[in-house]
Amino acid sequence: MFLYWIAAAAFSIWMLVDAVRRRAEPWWFVVILMFMPLGLLLPLGALVYFMAVKSRDYDFGRFRALAGDRRSSIGELSYRAQETPSVANKLAYAEALQVAARYGEASDEYRDVLRRDPTNRHALHGVGCCLLGLGKPEAACEALQKLLEADNAWADFGAALDYADALWQAGRQDDAIELLRGLVAVSNRINHRVALAHYLIQAERAGPARDVLDQALRDYEHSPTFVKRRDRKWAERAEKMLRDLG
Repeated sequence: MFLYWIAAAAFSIWMLVDAVRRRAEPWWFVVILMFMPLGLLLPLGALVYFMAVKSRDYDFGRFRALAGDRRSSIGELSYRAQETPSVANKLAYAEALQVAARYGEASDEYRDVLRRDPTNRHALHGVGCCLLGLGKPEAACEALQKLLEADNAWADFGAALDYADALWQAGRQDDAIELLRGLVAVSNRINHRVALAHYLIQAERAGPARDVLDQALRDYEHSPTFVKRRDRKWAERAEKMLRDLG
């Protein structure tokens, strides 16, 4: 029971930290704190926050398409989407098309979902990525901007990285760099700093890029062991980028 309370408290603290990082509405903090696991069977407030907010970071539709349905062909997913055109089936089919680089068809499926639900985050992200794949960065910016206005941390900030790519390809290099500067101000993930350094280098700003990489590696060295294991490839990339800078 003691270990359970530790796990429940850790889960609640995780949700609190996420709410701070996400700059969630103040009442979410009240919900989480009021139902912290103090004599309760479950950390109810944290669970409510996870289901309503945090779970949207995870692309469960893609997980089903690539993991649970990994033996399903695109033809089978198309059949399911036509016979039972639920949002989940449409997204699974669209994501399979996207993975197969059939961006035009995937975009059409995502747009069909958006006609039903204009704020569907999976579909907005998918449309943006497909438009990038089709070489239409300006249009991709519109979809990704709308997504980030609704949830700037979508897909663990993956959508923000895609938006930066779209901005860069659309010729808005300064906007891309400023977006990533804002991202690294709220996230300490080394891959976000590597992305910022990459674009700084492309913009011929070697000095600022070196500063970003140096700080990223210093923070990495003081990270917990599990973070070091998770981010080792990004640290190696940062080290290579520094060597290339001279």
